[in-house]
Amino acid sequence: MRILVTGSAGFVGSWIAQALIENGHKVLGIDDFSGGENSACDQLTLDLRNRRDLDIPIQFFKPEVLVHLAANAREGASQFQPWEVVSRNVSAYASVLEASLQAGVSRVVLFSSMAVYGDQTPPFDETLPLKPVDVYGTCKASMERMTEILSLVHGFQWVVLRPHNVFGERQSMTDRYRNVVAIFMNRILRGEPIYIYGDGSQERAFSYIKNSLPCYVRAIEDTGVNKEAINIGGRVPITVKKLAELVMEQMGIEAKIIYLPDRPLEVKYAYATTEKSERLLNYVEQYSLESGIASMASWAKKAGLREWKSEPLALVNELTPKTWVE
Repeated sequence: MRILVTGSAGFVGSWIAQALIENGHKVLGIDDFSGGENSACDQLTLDLRNRRDLDIPIQFFKPEVLVHLAANAREGASQFQPWEVVSRNVSAYASVLEASLQAGVSRVVLFSSMAVYGDQTPPFDETLPLKPVDVYGTCKASMERMTEILSLVHGFQWVVLRPHNVFGERQSMTDRYRNVVAIFMNRILRGEPIYIYGDGSQERAFSYIKNSLPCYVRAIEDTGVNKEAINIGGRVPITVKKLAELVMEQMGIEAKIIYLPDRPLEVKYAYATTEKSERLLNYVEQYSLESGIASMASWAKKAGLREWKSEPLALVNELTPKTWVE
């Protein structure tokens, strides 16, 4: 198949592009390199928000499948940079989806987020209503609904994937606003303290990339899976405090933990069911959480410490986490 992958230079996008090429597909990537620097396929450097820039390359490539990963995935920071998050999610998706449909795309795989569930009682399953509590989750819920509506009118297949807390090799360690495992590792390498917002008892299920990747690829390739929203990710929730301890253990370096006030609107307990992904996409956790963190730690130590590159927030007030404005 001819597959267009947006966000192909990003962490998850690069793994998906590489796997699709290895499976014999023709892959074209589009990325603006604002959040990733990986290279796994032929890539165009384009900002998806610039609609007119997309027509010629997409019409020339004529993709059969659109896999959309490009995003600003800073859930917590989305309250402090709403335009950046809305434009890089909703506007960018509408732009590339329109151009792809004009070029004849017949299947769309949209990467959404567990953030669409908001602060409902976990584990979240796919029958729950979408009730996001932050700007990022609201964007993803809007993108999901846009996909369903346009499919009714234009007749394409679609699958929505809702990953959560994915980590692993190739993940950016430069962004102080997101990717908690990578943030912890970079702080350790830099000799900085680990910051935990709240008391560390908040729970998440973390998803190692090599456990989730086979499901991502099956969702793209299997046309029998259609009009489905599917959670994909870790089965067992742990506290953020326990995560910090595991990261330090696998890095082989102790770091001071500093507890800070809760971040505004952060959901305390957030993890999802895996039954649907097991049934439709054969989700299996081949790697334990500990082994996944160990693999990423080995990669991170070889890659070395990174400078923080996050751009300034557009809106700052007394609720802004101090580590984001230091």
